[in-house]
Amino acid sequence: MSRGYESLALACLSLAAGFTDVLSFLRLGDVFTSAMTGNTALLAIAIGRAHWSAASRSFAALLGFTLGVVLATIASSLSRAPQETPRAVRGVLLLELVVGVTCAALWSAAADPTQRMLRYAVIVLSALSMGIQAVAARTLNSSGVSTVVFTTPLVHIVMSATRALARLPGRPQPSTGTGDRLYSFAAYGSGALLAALLLSRYFHVAVWLAPAAVLVALGCSELTGTREDKQS
Repeated sequence: MSRGYESLALACLSLAAGFTDVLSFLRLGDVFTSAMTGNTALLAIAIGRAHWSAASRSFAALLGFTLGVVLATIASSLSRAPQETPRAVRGVLLLELVVGVTCAALWSAAADPTQRMLRYAVIVLSALSMGIQAVAARTLNSSGVSTVVFTTPLVHIVMSATRALARLPGRPQPSTGTGDRLYSFAAYGSGALLAALLLSRYFHVAVWLAPAAVLVALGCSELTGTREDKQS
């Protein structure tokens, strides 16, 4: 995939993840369906306080995310040859889009989005799509840029910037992927902010923005795949 389309696709996926985390945390009962580090901490807190309902929601998200990684790994592994990478990316993104649209449709059509069984269904589907996305991002780029976890990328960004600005001696940190990490981090924050702004008044529109961002990422993959097919 060309660098321009790859960066745009990663930014769109990060935007979707940031949006999904805020949406799930505020509407599904203090649970993250993308950020599994935070979700694991919430699970531990809930168990420590014997808040079993909250623990079950965090566990459902962790389970859904894990299942998403499993399914996406199987899907991406169907194309093992290097020249089949664009096709593998498109397949995984399409899988994420289908799950995300199903989740948004279920949530948007519900009369009561906080009803117990519906809440768990939405949590699992949302986390499932984010698990799929985690694999899609790894398949999409060779720099290991994540669209769902940003602690390590933030460390990389700050270290690279510090070394460059301070002109520190010694072996410099590899700069590969620093730009994409920065764009992805900014996109995640933008998605989170957008979700917080839209949630109270435009909830039934807001639930569709994450699948829309994934659709744009899929479009980038399709455009690049078509160009590479013509060149080959």
